[in-house]
Amino acid sequence: MTISTRLGVIAVSTAVALALGIGAFAVATPANADPVSAEPTPSVSTSIEPTVAATAEPSTTTTASPTPTASPTTAAPKPAKKAKKKGKAKISNAKRLTKRAQKVAFKVRRDWYQIKRIGGWRAGSRYSGDHPAGRAIDVMIPSWKKNATLGRSIAKYFTKHAKKYTIHYVIFRQKIWTVQNPHWRTMASRGGATANHFDHVHISVKR
Repeated sequence: MTISTRLGVIAVSTAVALALGIGAFAVATPANADPVSAEPTPSVSTSIEPTVAATAEPSTTTTASPTPTASPTTAAPKPAKKAKKKGKAKISNAKRLTKRAQKVAFKVRRDWYQIKRIGGWRAGSRYSGDHPAGRAIDVMIPSWKKNATLGRSIAKYFTKHAKKYTIHYVIFRQKIWTVQNPHWRTMASRGGATANHFDHVHISVKR
């Protein structure tokens, strides 16, 4: 065999071998596969530094003083009533008055503190025997010209409570009221302020 013939055989064998190798590769690799497979991208692990939990400083808790519990609301005490003034009138010859007359005199002294003097028993009387008998009193009105209201309040009280105090009659400012005729009637003038009972209230009780 000549050299040229050998070279032709070698060339043919080589071509056949190459053809077989390429065919085998084509069978092994799918037609739609990428000829070059990309290397997997290594995942970069980003190391996260450990989160340092911020340690909160201990809060300074101020312990408030307990608020005193309010006691149940109680009504304010009512102001004490003003003590009523008591009279200190002087009663002339009080011991020689009858018990009924004394009762009237003590009532006047107790309830009308403005009165300072009360006439009681006396030996003689120009118009009546009630004073010598201890059955009458004269309630003297201070500053009588401007205190007529005070005298009327006393006269009115005893006419209204005539039964309780066993009143016989009352005279004030020249007017008279009697149990027998319980209406105020004008009396005849006797002269001055005292005789006409302008400066005092005359109260007589029954026997």
